[in-house]
Amino acid sequence: MRASTDATSYGRRPSPSDAPACRRGRRPVAVLVAALLACIAVTAPSGPLVGAARADDELDFGLQSHRLSGVALTGNATFPTDQLKRIMRLQEGSWMRPLREARYQPHLVETQIRLLRNYYRNRGFHQVITRVDSITVNEGGGDVLHISVVEGRRTYIRRLTFTGFEPVSEARLREAVTLQEGAPAPADLNAFGSDIYALREILRDETYLDAAVTPELTLAPLPDDAGFAADLNYRIVTGKSYRINNILLSGNNLTIDRLVQRELEVQPGDPLRWGRVEDTRRNLLGTSLYRDVNISAVNSDTLTGAADLSVHVVERRPAYYELGVGVGSLERVRLLAAWGHNNLWGTGQRVQVRGRGSWNVEDVVGSPISFDQGQINYRGEISYVNPRVRDGRYSLDTTVFLSRETRGESGLNMFGWGANVGTFWRSSRSVTNNVFLGYKVTEPEIHPQAPEEWQARFAEVNPSVSRVRSLNWAMYLDHRNDVFRPTTGDYTALTAQLAGGLLGGDYHFFKWTAAWHDYRKMPVGTLAVRVKAGGTKTYGASLDEGPDGVPYDDRFFAGGASTVRGYANNSLGPQVTDEDELDFLNYTSDVLLPDNPARGGNYLLLTNLEWRIPLPALRKWGLATVVFFEGGNVWAELREVQLRGFRLSSEPGFPTDPGSTKVWDFRYSLGTGVRFDTPFGPVRVDVGFPLKRARYLSETRDYKDPSAVWHFSVGYPF
Repeated sequence: MRASTDATSYGRRPSPSDAPACRRGRRPVAVLVAALLACIAVTAPSGPLVGAARADDELDFGLQSHRLSGVALTGNATFPTDQLKRIMRLQEGSWMRPLREARYQPHLVETQIRLLRNYYRNRGFHQVITRVDSITVNEGGGDVLHISVVEGRRTYIRRLTFTGFEPVSEARLREAVTLQEGAPAPADLNAFGSDIYALREILRDETYLDAAVTPELTLAPLPDDAGFAADLNYRIVTGKSYRINNILLSGNNLTIDRLVQRELEVQPGDPLRWGRVEDTRRNLLGTSLYRDVNISAVNSDTLTGAADLSVHVVERRPAYYELGVGVGSLERVRLLAAWGHNNLWGTGQRVQVRGRGSWNVEDVVGSPISFDQGQINYRGEISYVNPRVRDGRYSLDTTVFLSRETRGESGLNMFGWGANVGTFWRSSRSVTNNVFLGYKVTEPEIHPQAPEEWQARFAEVNPSVSRVRSLNWAMYLDHRNDVFRPTTGDYTALTAQLAGGLLGGDYHFFKWTAAWHDYRKMPVGTLAVRVKAGGTKTYGASLDEGPDGVPYDDRFFAGGASTVRGYANNSLGPQVTDEDELDFLNYTSDVLLPDNPARGGNYLLLTNLEWRIPLPALRKWGLATVVFFEGGNVWAELREVQLRGFRLSSEPGFPTDPGSTKVWDFRYSLGTGVRFDTPFGPVRVDVGFPLKRARYLSETRDYKDPSAVWHFSVGYPF
């Protein structure tokens, strides 16, 4: 199967030892001695150790690096030149690497030629010949490597068969392998490693732990000297079928045995299916109690087909604390503290206490205040989680929170408190569910340093305490290859919220969202796609209020770094133009309004397309770039969604002009950005250019969307 290749010497200067008179041959000894003396007399200057110096000089030439001016590749008809250069790891000079001079080491070129040859052979070119024809020096002083490829005929798999696979269907085996009929046949049997592993995993999942899989490749010449065809057979020896005898636990010094046992997907007496064993390992790691989990079959008895299962866990330290101090222009002094325990009494139950306090000296309605006129802001939260109630599949999650926040631009201090109680469970390996009851209370108070007219206006509006009680459900379907940095797979999130009704409270509405994310590898980088839609509907006592029956905090907003870049944060959709409504929303909502006049919508649609591109020359500094095209908006009522609103571009003309951008138009933007990778996720700097800018007119302002908007944030937008 192996094709011979030409061996060519290169990267070596001609030396005196290459002279014909100095070559060895079959001649009398006297003649050889005379020739040797002649060589020394002619080629060696006088002085000691001259011969040794020349040998070192020749050795140094082979080991030192040379400047690489270029690589001239010929004969490669199947694969592009740039791809083959990357295979050989010969990097020429590029504008993307302005500070790095391209160099190579002559004594390693043969290794790189071998990489090129193996690349061809494992893609069906069994008779390929690769060689360095010559090395020349260009005018700039760098070396040019002239490499030729003689591809020859390509060998394809003609027939794929399996022998000895009785316990498993042939169809299942065929689905597991990537090298099918019609695919190029690798010349090296090591290239079948991934398919062998996939077949062994199937057999291990069918209890055959000792199964052996051996590929057999037979070449048959084709007529008319058209090359070769390959017949591939996988010879399978299943061995003994195993069952579980005992399960041996070790390493759990801080957790009780029952905590490990309840995560097991197998029990003594069960068939030893390795897929269920891997599910067990994932379950144990998902508890966050263990840094590592090792599971192996031990004490195997090949006569009876019984084996013990050893489960060894490496525990994490269960208790932790966090302390932090910060300063800022608004929050002059900021303190953070947290304490938690992930394994109460060794049962896996978790408790966490978090607190954040600050002294806020924010300008009040644009007027500076002194340090001693500041306000104390805080947020405290206590959470408790029992991941397996009565060792079942459902968890118990409870959270109680209390907060106070200064809104200087609104002239308010906002109090809030509430609680959530719910459960979390996993339907399958990739599907999780979350259901909880929520209770939230919001109470506004005028800031002591607010102007007198604002205090009078607050007393006139007399905002009341707002209470929202809701039942919430969410389901997540996750098929991504990486939760934090996905490059393949998809992710779906569905949520529903029912507020009011039998639960009581001041608002009665139903809210839903649906989001789909998809990630695909491109020849360069990753293409990320998101489509998200949502809606709300009032009922009961809030039905007569229409869209305004949904509290401001529960409406949809669009525009900004995580929705539609190119527009200001939460700026899309209906706008607040009535001063009375603006004051009321300021005093009753959790969202700052004077700098954000959006009313919010009851319906949402987002579409995002982002191409995430690595920068090879800057990768070691963690830098990458993106190109994105996005669209979206929110609407107060469904009838406002019109087909003509999806036109690609329009101008920010007078609002009554039919051709101008309307607030109900679906808004598009495109842009680019830079990513700096950190352990906490990418730091993003994006600039978006809106394709549909709008003009906003009211009694108090005349405003147009800017032609470009910068966004700074952390983490992926989706």
